[in-house]
Amino acid sequence: MIHSPLPQPVAARRVGALVLVAAALGFAVERAMALWARGPTDFDDAYMYVRYARNLLAGDGWAWNPGEQPVNGVTSPLHLGVVTVLSALAPGADHGRLLSLASICAAFALIVALAVLSARLGSHSWLAGRVGGWGAPMVLALPVLVLVGYTEAFVFHAGSGMDTMLAAVANTAIVLAVVGLIRRPSRAAAAGVALVGYIALLARPDGVLLATLVPGLAIALLCPRPRARLFGAWVAVLVVLVGADVLWRWWRLGSPLPLAFYAKRPFFYRGFAGEFTWNPFRFLRVFLAAAWPFLAAVMVLAGRRHARWLVVLLVPAVATIAALFARNQIMGHLGRFYYPSLPLLVAAAAIVIDDRSVRASRVMVFRAAAAAAVILVAGPILSLAGSAYEARGRTQRLATLGGYQVSAATPLPEMDSWQASIEVGRLAAAAPPGASFAMSEHGLVGALAPRSIIIDVLGLHDRGFARDGFSVAELWRRQPDVFWMPHPDHTQMIRDILDSDEFWDHYDFFPDAFTYGFALRRDGRHFATLHALWQERFAACYPGLRAQEYLARRSLR
Repeated sequence: MIHSPLPQPVAARRVGALVLVAAALGFAVERAMALWARGPTDFDDAYMYVRYARNLLAGDGWAWNPGEQPVNGVTSPLHLGVVTVLSALAPGADHGRLLSLASICAAFALIVALAVLSARLGSHSWLAGRVGGWGAPMVLALPVLVLVGYTEAFVFHAGSGMDTMLAAVANTAIVLAVVGLIRRPSRAAAAGVALVGYIALLARPDGVLLATLVPGLAIALLCPRPRARLFGAWVAVLVVLVGADVLWRWWRLGSPLPLAFYAKRPFFYRGFAGEFTWNPFRFLRVFLAAAWPFLAAVMVLAGRRHARWLVVLLVPAVATIAALFARNQIMGHLGRFYYPSLPLLVAAAAIVIDDRSVRASRVMVFRAAAAAAVILVAGPILSLAGSAYEARGRTQRLATLGGYQVSAATPLPEMDSWQASIEVGRLAAAAPPGASFAMSEHGLVGALAPRSIIIDVLGLHDRGFARDGFSVAELWRRQPDVFWMPHPDHTQMIRDILDSDEFWDHYDFFPDAFTYGFALRRDGRHFATLHALWQERFAACYPGLRAQEYLARRSLR
């Protein structure tokens, strides 16, 4: 049988679609190569997941220190699961590469999920009737990848090794589940939305407003009547899942919420110089720089027919961003806490792009001009707000440092903080079993020395310091063998240590060594071994200098 060729318009459309798909694959390969070429992540917090993963694989449970009680020190159990699986599959892999792989894979999963979501929400006839099926998301992968994948925020979060991209994928899944519920309403579908929402909370708990408001508003505004059964099924399943999770954490981990929730409260750390330098306005500006094409589409093309969907998507996103201003966004580089809300803005843009929206009109020209003006002034306004936010730090009382002197005539050469973490990690990895280290910058060190005992003075992995705040008396009760001094932003914490008689009576203190300062307990049971390791690392890092000349003596005050 001889088949007749496809009609010319159909054949042309298929060829055009294939060209777009091929271009998307090409861009994806380029992005993957560029992200991998950036090398292992240097995001210190990401390495905390490696430490927890290795303790899980070693049979120590959900513990920060091997052999100690479990703690709720992980903000993303879902990301921990990914890192644990990768660690089990590649036990000898470089930690930084492994973490980067986790976030890169999540980043590309986000691109795919956003393309699928855009195809399901888009009402343009070319997508719905002429491409159809899986062709629509494959074609949409190209614009999504170009608009999302080439922003500064995407590149950073895709290689950070953190849970940011995984949380964004989970939030995309929430909207996809809601779309399924709206198109085929049933109690089973409502229960499925609740399950997806719970999984999103496991990805990042600060997405609670997205996980609750998006489905709740969708059921109220978009689902057909009767809605009570749908709402009841959704609430019942979500309450059971979240309630069981909270009770388990309280019973097993000692806290219903991650310890970072307590430690990142405003003014939790007294005399913290970073209180206003971790700036939510500047972080928001970076996030909006990544989201502006989608916001512009909404401002230009939104009509009355889109109103309900826009309420479902934008109200939770705005509420989440506003709520984050109530937290101290420590380590919030490039809008890390805002970025998981991006899928809702992409979805809103997909909703408003339809056949009727794209027709030119005077109103659209006016809206386009207004949108351009808003986008242009938003950056400077957020910068001014950020400057005002930081200016409040001038009234904050910071502790003065010092109160000691050294005999050396020249200061120690400056050392990069990342290199300092590597050096302390090497020392900790070679330390005898049972040796304890107190420090604030403990991500990489914890990964390099998984069997060491690390006392977290910040309270991110320590119930006592998270609940009651830092206490120098509690620190000395634990008698750490080594003290890598806290980051200099923690002025009051350092002042409390330097003012303590216990510190000078029991520790040899070397200011500025390994950037922040290093101290060894003279009467500790591991002092001889640790002192030899310290001398070895000092000689390697500061060749030609004598460590004893940098031993501090307390000044009379």
